[in-house]
Amino acid sequence: MKMKKRFLHCAWHGAVLLFLSLIVGGQATPSVAQELVDLPRDLEVELALSALPERLQQDALVYVLDPARGYILHREGNNGFATFVGRTSTRFYGSDWSYAYPRDQLIPMAFDSVGVQHHMPPWFDLAEMRAKGISPQEAKTDLRNGYRDGRYRAPSKGGLSYMLAPIHRAYMAPETSDEMITVSMPHYMPYAPYVTSAQLGNDTPMNGGPFVLNHGGTDSGPHGYMMFMLPTPKADVLRKKHAGLLERLCALHVNWCLEKKK
Repeated sequence: MKMKKRFLHCAWHGAVLLFLSLIVGGQATPSVAQELVDLPRDLEVELALSALPERLQQDALVYVLDPARGYILHREGNNGFATFVGRTSTRFYGSDWSYAYPRDQLIPMAFDSVGVQHHMPPWFDLAEMRAKGISPQEAKTDLRNGYRDGRYRAPSKGGLSYMLAPIHRAYMAPETSDEMITVSMPHYMPYAPYVTSAQLGNDTPMNGGPFVLNHGGTDSGPHGYMMFMLPTPKADVLRKKHAGLLERLCALHVNWCLEKKK
C-alpha cells in the first residue's frame, strides 16, 4: 500500500469526557458490535472536513473509509493537512478489557504534516486490520508491538491536530472500559510526547487551561497530546454552522445525537 494511504489520532481520557459531557449534555452507552453503522459518503466527507478550520478545508487531503479495505484517498490536497473520520480508535491498545470493534464510533480528526507522518499510521493500520477480519485481540497485540518496537515513533518536532468537529463519539475511559459517550467538544491538540500532567501543573481538566491525555499511564506516551478547548462562543458558532450535519447524523443513529432521543 502506498505510504500516504497508510497514514493516519483521538478518543479521550475519561475525566475529560465526563467533565465535558456535563457541559454539553452527552449520553454514554456501550457499543461493541462488529458491524459499522453506515455513514453516507457525502456526510463522511463533510464531517471529516469539519475537523479543520474553514481556511484549511479546501486544500486538505481527505480520506474516507472503505469497510472492505480500510482508508482510501478521496481527494488530493496541497496544504500539508489531512483529515478523516476515525471509526475504530487506537486508544484501546493499552487497556486490558475485552476489546470488540466499535459499531458507531465517530472521531473526526485532522493532522498537519508531522501528524500525518507520526500519528496517522496506527489509525490506518487498525482500520486495515479490521477490514481484513483480523480479530480485535490480534489488532490490539499488533498495536502494542508497534508502539513498543518503534514502528510508531514519537514526532521529533512539534505540531498540531485539529478536532474542531461539532460532534465526537469516543471511549469515555479507554484505559478501563468500552463505555462510549457522545459529546460536542471542538478542540485542538498540540503534540506532547511523554509530557506529564505535573509538567503543566494541571492534573485535571476541571482546573482549566491545557491538560495532558494520559490514558492511564505516567506520561502521555509517544503519541501524546495536550488539549485546548475552543472557547465556548466560538464552539457555539461552529455548532450552529453545522446544525444540518448534526441533524443528519442524529437521524441515522440515536447514539449520534447530542441529546438523547425521546
